[in-house]
Amino acid sequence: MLHCVIMAGGSGTRFWPESRQTKPKQLLSICGQKSMIRATVDRIAPLVSPQNTMIVAAQVCAEQIRCEIPELTPEKIIEEPLARNTAPCIALAAYKVLKQDPEAVMAVLPADHLIGDEETFRTIIKTACDVAFADDRLITLGVVPNRPETGYGYLKLGAQIQGLKGVNAFQVQCFVEKPDLSTAEQYLKEGGFLWNSGMFIWKVSTIIDAFREHLPAIAEAMESIFHALNTPGEAEALHNVYPDMQSISIDYGIMEKAPKVLTIPMDVQWNDVGCWSSLHGVWSDDDCGNTVNGSALCVESLKCVVSSPHKLTVLLGVDDLIIVDTPDALLVCRKDKAQDVKKLQDLLVARGYGDLL
Repeated sequence: MLHCVIMAGGSGTRFWPESRQTKPKQLLSICGQKSMIRATVDRIAPLVSPQNTMIVAAQVCAEQIRCEIPELTPEKIIEEPLARNTAPCIALAAYKVLKQDPEAVMAVLPADHLIGDEETFRTIIKTACDVAFADDRLITLGVVPNRPETGYGYLKLGAQIQGLKGVNAFQVQCFVEKPDLSTAEQYLKEGGFLWNSGMFIWKVSTIIDAFREHLPAIAEAMESIFHALNTPGEAEALHNVYPDMQSISIDYGIMEKAPKVLTIPMDVQWNDVGCWSSLHGVWSDDDCGNTVNGSALCVESLKCVVSSPHKLTVLLGVDDLIIVDTPDALLVCRKDKAQDVKKLQDLLVARGYGDLL
């Protein structure tokens, strides 16, 4: 049976000042009326029951998520005691699913992605689940690129997998770090590369075997508290093991090392909404390529991103800026610095503005 794990532990620091520690990006309504986590749960709901859906979240926002997703019982919102990147998060979820349903297939989805073609996305999830159930492979969903993108990692495709009843699937030859622009342009020209979406499907037994092989310390920590998972003693047990847990991503820890990683390409109008500059095409663009949320007047200005829901913001003769207005903080930066907004965190604390994080 399919179980869905939604990773909601990210802090969304690239979306400051809108994203805060107590209300990170996944709880914001950046891409419409719904919060991003609400949209993610609704997207997968036709495939997975609430009983088989769990959200792994930071403690600071877990209660807000429970209010946002009331159809999930409180214990389905799992509170990580500390942020330890995606591998421990996925390990925790996998062992909890194992205890509930040892034969389960598990889909792992980030809470804060945008997908325009949800019907095709669900079809691909169902197809991937069928493949995972029939074969002990780790499956990562790859996105067909439509532009030279430097903000995403890539998957280099290997041989097409045969014998999967018409499924368009490929061996992953290797994972590629975020490229520079010229390299990204070359990838697009050559073909044979997909964006790494950070979405995964596998049998729970398969991913646990992979943890035992590639990240044995994390597997041992989870197995030491397996008796407490899905019981009232779970929170205390997690507090005992998480401080010593290695902080590592699932890509570095397992996916880049595992020998049988498969990818299924998808073209579903995907956007990881990773920073303010990624909102071009998400909000409405004017004839000069300015993307606006709220009230803004852009005069002789090109390709700016403006979020100004509280007051009119007027731009005159500026290009390629990000302007984000909130009641207590204003961000102005060049678009080529969008990825660096997260670096402001330490500076704000040092200058006495930690209460604005």
